[in-house]
Amino acid sequence: MADWSRGYPVEESYLDTLQPELSPFRWRAALLTARRRPVAEDRPFRFVELGCGSALSLLGLAACYPHGRFSGYDFLPEHVVRARAMIAETGLGNIIVEEASFADLAASDPPARHDYAALHGVWTWVDAETRADIVTLLGRWLSPGALAYLGYNAAAGWAAAAPLRRIFREIPADARQTGFTAARAAAEDWLALGDAPAARALWARIARQPDGYLLHEFASVNGSAAWPQEVLEDLARAKMGFACAVELGEQFDAMFLPPERMDFLRRATEAGLGETARDLAHARTFRADLFHRGAPRLTPREMVAGLRALHVIGWGRDRPVAVPDARPVAEAADVHPDLRAQIAARIGDGPATLGAVIDSLDMEPRQALQTMLVLMVYGDILAVRSPDEAAAAQAGCDRFNAFVARRLAAGSLVPGLASPVLGSVIHVPRDLRRAALGLDPAEPGTARMFHALGIVPPDLS
Repeated sequence: MADWSRGYPVEESYLDTLQPELSPFRWRAALLTARRRPVAEDRPFRFVELGCGSALSLLGLAACYPHGRFSGYDFLPEHVVRARAMIAETGLGNIIVEEASFADLAASDPPARHDYAALHGVWTWVDAETRADIVTLLGRWLSPGALAYLGYNAAAGWAAAAPLRRIFREIPADARQTGFTAARAAAEDWLALGDAPAARALWARIARQPDGYLLHEFASVNGSAAWPQEVLEDLARAKMGFACAVELGEQFDAMFLPPERMDFLRRATEAGLGETARDLAHARTFRADLFHRGAPRLTPREMVAGLRALHVIGWGRDRPVAVPDARPVAEAADVHPDLRAQIAARIGDGPATLGAVIDSLDMEPRQALQTMLVLMVYGDILAVRSPDEAAAAQAGCDRFNAFVARRLAAGSLVPGLASPVLGSVIHVPRDLRRAALGLDPAEPGTARMFHALGIVPPDLS
């Protein structure tokens, strides 16, 4: 293993992925509901991703926010080479990717302070010394009021993975020349004994991933999981505090938890467990959280005003793309079908502001706002950018999606597309990607669905 790696697996580069969670606009509703002031993402801003890999998600963000300036840093040269090739292919000029370690960056001053930072998976893949470098870096590089996204393995759900990690870490080095075939078989044999149902549930979600993913999640000597309070204590040294989870649905526990788990959550929260209680109640394996560096607390009036200003369109929880939270929901938390139909009629072809829809309903305003937020969590309505914001992002997203189309036509796999309407990349099922981009015929309903998201077949001539 190379000395410069600090134990991070460098034998194989990480796979190209898209992270829809990385989206300043997507964070707006969650931040407002948590009463934290969002950064104004409709104005010029600076965004840095640390440990960006091949920067595919960052490239999609650059397409969605032409007024933003995006910087990605990774210490694997192969990642940087791939990222720069994709940047050149799209022709986007508001993104750079550089080779650097976190220690290098922590010891230097940025060209200018940043409004956003993002680290996906990195926190629980590196050693304590590197995490300390990250904290120093965030303290030096982020502006007052800035936001940082951290996606990391949650200890509550990953506790069951300890035996699986041990299996993968003890494979002799020469056995890895044929990949993790032996480790996969050993894991299946152990799970077949039936003594670890939680580990089997976790393995069922991960076993289909390629070896490059397992190398980072299971075989890395620094692979770990964290409790939210531990992360918060570390980031406090950068003058940062917890803002909220990225997904709006994380603030609506009763929609996802049965009564006995809600009872546990209430008692544990009263005892002072906070986010730890939520991890235990939901058996979370991963957290996607926002931390702020002095973002002001909103008054209730400011929160309501911010939410009312959001634009929304009608959608559908059964649609195959852009539904924010696909977890099963409690039937008791649902909105009556007649009210759903009434709200859909009020939105019409949209977009409409949340406030305009609320004012048109024969309901008490607070209850109407709560209902609209519940429908956003379900995916029956989507928060979208204003028409002007979406129009400004159209050209960049067209470039990104044309790049994806060329890759798909050549037989490569890119897992999603960029939506100017949502201000983010989105995962798209494999059978729909080609149809969305005009490479295969699309059913009229499919074409209308993607058109509503600003995704149109590119001109590849």
